[in-house]
Amino acid sequence: MSAVLRYQAALVLRSHRWVPPVLLYAVIMAIGVGGNEPLLGSFGWATAAIMPIAVWLTRVCVTVEPAAARQTTSAAVGPGRAHFAALLLALVLACVLAAVCTGALALSTDRIADHATHGVAKGEAVAAGAVAQLVTILAGVAIGALSNRPVLRRPAYSVALAALATLAVLITKGSPAAKVLELLTDAARHDAVDLPTTQLAIVAAVFVVAVAAACRVAAKVDHD
Repeated sequence: MSAVLRYQAALVLRSHRWVPPVLLYAVIMAIGVGGNEPLLGSFGWATAAIMPIAVWLTRVCVTVEPAAARQTTSAAVGPGRAHFAALLLALVLACVLAAVCTGALALSTDRIADHATHGVAKGEAVAAGAVAQLVTILAGVAIGALSNRPVLRRPAYSVALAALATLAVLITKGSPAAKVLELLTDAARHDAVDLPTTQLAIVAAVFVVAVAAACRVAAKVDHD
C-alpha cells in the first residue's frame, strides 16, 4: 500500500492540479482571518474553509491517473486498493494543509476567545480546532469519494453534487460539520470549549462507509 500511495502522490504533485485548491484555501484564510480575530473564531473559519478544499483534493486524487495507467495499477494491486490509496492521499493532503494552518494560527495570536477571561488554555483551543477541522476533512473526503469516479463518472453531475452536498452538510442543523462550527462559535463567545469527539466519531463512521462503498464500486467496475 505504501508504494501505491507514493505513486499516487507523485502523480498528483507532478500534475500541479493540487495548486488551485491550495491557493484558494490560502485566499479564503487570508480573507477570513484578521489580525485581531480570537483563536477559536479563526479555527471556526478554518474548519469551514477546509471542507470544500478536501472535496476538491479528493477529486484531484481520484481523477489524476490516466486510464491506461489506472488499468496497470489496478492489475498490479487490485482496483479497490488502488482507489483506496487515492482517497487516503486526499485525506493526507487535506490534513497537512489543516496542520499548517493550525500551527500558523496558534503562533499568530495569544487571544483565545472574544472576551479575555482565560477560561480556555491555548492548548485546549488548538486541540478543539484540530479535531473540528478533522471532522470537516473526513466529511469532505467522504463527499468526494461518493461524488466522483467510479461512483459518478460525469463531471457535470459530480461537481454539482459535490458542491450541493458540501453546502448542505455545512449548513444543515444537526450535521457533524455544522455542529463543530457551532461549538467553536459558542466557545469563542463564552470562553469555554469541549472537544467535539461525538461529532468526530459520527463522521469517522460515515467516512469509513463512504470509502468502503467507493472502493467496492471501483473493484466491481474495473472487473466488469
